[in-house]
Amino acid sequence: MPDSYSFFRPLLAADKHWAALDWCYASPDPTDASDLARCFVDAGAAPLARLMPLVMRIDPRWLSDSEFIEKFEANQAIFVLPAAALDDGQAIELCAGLRRKGRHLALQLDHAERIKAIPRAAFDHLQVDATLARYELSLLDWRDLERNALRKIATGVGSLDAFEWLAARHFDFSDSSFVTIIDPTSGGEPDLARLKVLRLLSLVIQDADTREIEEVFRQEPRLSYNLLRLVNSVAVGAKTRISSFNQAIALLGRRQLQRWLQLLIYADQLAHGNKPNPLLQLAAARGRQMELLAATLDSGSDAREIGDAAFMTGIFSLLDILLKVPMREILSDLPLPSDVAAALALRQGTLGALLAVVQAGETRDFAQAKALLSSLEISPAGHATAQIGAFYWAARISSER
Repeated sequence: MPDSYSFFRPLLAADKHWAALDWCYASPDPTDASDLARCFVDAGAAPLARLMPLVMRIDPRWLSDSEFIEKFEANQAIFVLPAAALDDGQAIELCAGLRRKGRHLALQLDHAERIKAIPRAAFDHLQVDATLARYELSLLDWRDLERNALRKIATGVGSLDAFEWLAARHFDFSDSSFVTIIDPTSGGEPDLARLKVLRLLSLVIQDADTREIEEVFRQEPRLSYNLLRLVNSVAVGAKTRISSFNQAIALLGRRQLQRWLQLLIYADQLAHGNKPNPLLQLAAARGRQMELLAATLDSGSDAREIGDAAFMTGIFSLLDILLKVPMREILSDLPLPSDVAAALALRQGTLGALLAVVQAGETRDFAQAKALLSSLEISPAGHATAQIGAFYWAARISSER
């Protein structure tokens, strides 16, 4: 497994579903080719890459390393080369040869003038900063891009407005960092359906009487429908059809009910139909990644209890973005365990450190992430495996719910 840390971040399609994963390295330059290949294999990343290709920055010299290239199936990776590769005739020739074999190659665009020099036979993708795309490309540049039929990958997408602008110009993949930024233009009316889910969560966390929990379901038809659909699904394994809330709650169990509600609060289907929701998937990935990382720690406590607390912390860490309410107000309404509340409010304790690791990776503060991972004695191997497992789990949520 690798000696250096690497990090993954989802890239979104125009309809906001996860379409690819950006694979970033803690070091400013790509790590060794064999190191990267071992990470891919040993972390079990192949199933994830079959769901979504991995967009990875590589050194042009790696193009001739057949052992490295062949670690990835053709549609599992998009290899991104620096703009300087245009001046390297050998690299261009290698790219063209790989393209003929069905491999995907992207060029980083650093200046609009380079567009005309891009050999179509060598590249099928173009990676471009969102600011450069919006403010430096002319109409002629856009026409050249359309003529070349290059698939476009946007980096540095800092707002929903920027994302929508790029989506309107047919970008295939866009950086998702804006997802964790509150959109000031969105409506400020309270989402009553989500508040009902928060109330249910509060009751479940407090181990309230089943009759109290049933009453909330009775007041919210969509919640009721989703609960009964869940328990009657093949995944739950009910042998007879469940038609009452009491039966449904008993079948799920309080732990499973709590986890379902934690995810459901993010789901757009509560009020806006079953649309892709990157915030739901990111919250799920945070929760699962923290749960898996917690399992690698020598906590000396009950592993399942620590895992549940880590999952809860990750899931709830985006509630302030979702509800547009300060975290302190949310915590005042939710009777969370003290270690979870301290992690969410102050980033204190082991859970707070794990959450800070995940957030630092998302924001590309790799120095902070590395320092925290080292202090927690989480190896690059353990970190990579947890990320891969978390993103694979979260990527499947939209297709299965």
